[in-house]
Amino acid sequence: MRLSRRLSAPAALAAASAVIGAALTLALEPAEPAELAGPGSAAPPGPFGAASAVLTSDAAAEPVEVEVPNAGFEEVDGDGWATGWRLDPARAQTATVVEGDAHAGERSLEVVDPPGSGIAIWSSPVESVRDGEYEASAWIRTVSGVPAWLYLEFYDANGRRVSETHVTPEASATWQRVTVAGTAPAAATTLKLLVYGSNSSAGTSYVDDVALRLLNPPPPYDPVIGQRTQLFHDLDRVDTLTHVGRVVHEGELTDQPILSPDRPWEANNVYLYGSVLFDEDEQLYKMWYHSYNWDLGEYLNLYATSRNGRTWDKPELGVYEFDGSTANNIVIGDNIHSPSVLKDPFEDDPARRYKMMAMDYEQGYVVYFSPDGVRWTACGCNPVSTGADVANIFQDPETGEFGVMWKQPDLRPVPNIRYAFLSTSADFETWSEPELVLAADQRDQLMATADGHTNAQIYGFPVTAYQGGWVGFPWIYKPGGGTPGMAGSGPVDVQVAFSDDLRTWTRDDRRSVIPRGVPGSWDAGMIYTASSLVQTGRDLRLYYSGWDGFHDGSPNRGAAIGMATWRVDGFASLANGGDQPGVVTTRPLVFDGRALSVNAALAPGGTLRVEILDADGEPIPGFTLEESRKVMGDRTDHRIRWSGAHDLSALAGTPVRLRFHLDDGDLYSYRFHG
Repeated sequence: MRLSRRLSAPAALAAASAVIGAALTLALEPAEPAELAGPGSAAPPGPFGAASAVLTSDAAAEPVEVEVPNAGFEEVDGDGWATGWRLDPARAQTATVVEGDAHAGERSLEVVDPPGSGIAIWSSPVESVRDGEYEASAWIRTVSGVPAWLYLEFYDANGRRVSETHVTPEASATWQRVTVAGTAPAAATTLKLLVYGSNSSAGTSYVDDVALRLLNPPPPYDPVIGQRTQLFHDLDRVDTLTHVGRVVHEGELTDQPILSPDRPWEANNVYLYGSVLFDEDEQLYKMWYHSYNWDLGEYLNLYATSRNGRTWDKPELGVYEFDGSTANNIVIGDNIHSPSVLKDPFEDDPARRYKMMAMDYEQGYVVYFSPDGVRWTACGCNPVSTGADVANIFQDPETGEFGVMWKQPDLRPVPNIRYAFLSTSADFETWSEPELVLAADQRDQLMATADGHTNAQIYGFPVTAYQGGWVGFPWIYKPGGGTPGMAGSGPVDVQVAFSDDLRTWTRDDRRSVIPRGVPGSWDAGMIYTASSLVQTGRDLRLYYSGWDGFHDGSPNRGAAIGMATWRVDGFASLANGGDQPGVVTTRPLVFDGRALSVNAALAPGGTLRVEILDADGEPIPGFTLEESRKVMGDRTDHRIRWSGAHDLSALAGTPVRLRFHLDDGDLYSYRFHG
């Protein structure tokens, strides 16, 4: 572990967290009217948030109506004003609730936008759902001049507006329904509707019957967990937290590279646009990696093996000729780029047991099959898609279906900006239409520009199945800056993201989970990761390549391969610092089993106790806090016991809650078992 030589998180990271939603450097939508944007206001985000994406998605849920207080302006206070609506005190007070001219009911809102002055009228705040897709509407009739505009605005927990969308309707003397749509950013906690009149225009409108719909409501809460491990990658099963916070953890890194360029064909770089797996049948680690040979001007795809995952051999394969000899570890040359490999446990044909996707610069994305991972045959189906330079494949461990996260240059919403697209396949030959699932959002942009870069982009996105969900490692490329005159020069950092369906991704904490080294070190410039995790007993390993220079095409850059390690379930935890004991209470759970175990690391003197409550939150005799035995130390499988009872069978199949009392430590996961 080399934390002492790691770069500390830049001050901009803390600043970014404090001012989530500040102006985008890379604006993907027109900015809001200047007169509405005051100090501290945020410019609107791009059309794709942090986010977005199981291999085949379920049918979309039906939209639901969201209540807007006094949506028809029928309720008035003692002064005759619409309850639940607020006029901006800094603007002209020229709005009135009137009777007799309404789209429905008895009343509507008359909005007079006087010359040289604007008017703004906000609804009461409504709680928003993260990544919720909302549609707001209002019936508007124009009496004269320019009609009122309709805004949909999102706000964070501090009341700061983090994004907005709006519509400027055409004037209509009859009632017309005006709609505007927007997606709640990760930072948003509430939304408001705004009826607005610009400083630069004048007009009189009537507004009535405001409505709001959530187009992608989350599925109903399912309390049944059986014996599945419960992680804290999100807080979906947490009801309340007191003196406890959610933390994303960096990997523990090897001090030096575990694989370096030391063969003539490897030039000065070996790196992972590739894959590492542990072959259970052979009890052998296998790595497919990459090198760019500057003299040949082409990419070579290489193979290495290891018994322990730390010390690697480069076998002489006799497959590919280099400099007159096949005594090398090259499996494919021919300028094939980004070799992503898996071993398919569902495959009946031995010749197709290993599968590879890569980029052929003359064809596009291509696939190969192999019986041993060494001798590869190109598929007659090639190319399977138009090309870019990064594709990371994966497989659903339950169904055997394949997925790929790849760049799709022909589908980019904004030219020259990189995004992650998802496609799926049942046969590894025919792939579904790519879906855009991850784009750099306003938080990424703010962090990039705070460091002096032009913008942020998704350079690659390896994902892997984990504990019934998905974990991903987006590579965040920040061009601009760096070497003078190199417009594309910039670092690449690795974050961690979580998803239940591959289409909606959570990245609450944007820290680099594999931090780049200090200037001058072998991994100071860029980090790329293998296409999947490797789990070995109590550890999770993610192999990665580090470059000593930025993304600028310089032949002077060198690359080597290292390893990052986490404890099992160790990407995120609920943490308490020990100043005040923390409490975590879950939502109702229905489990199966006789015992409860937790993965927790307690500091010296730290403790964890667990009580079991009924669905209403009342402690269950025999499983109360007073009867709970303290857990101490650092284990991935602490057994929870009570002085009055040990067997949980009598509670299985009925809704209960868990209440964790955490004092100075980290809680990573919990599970019920037999």
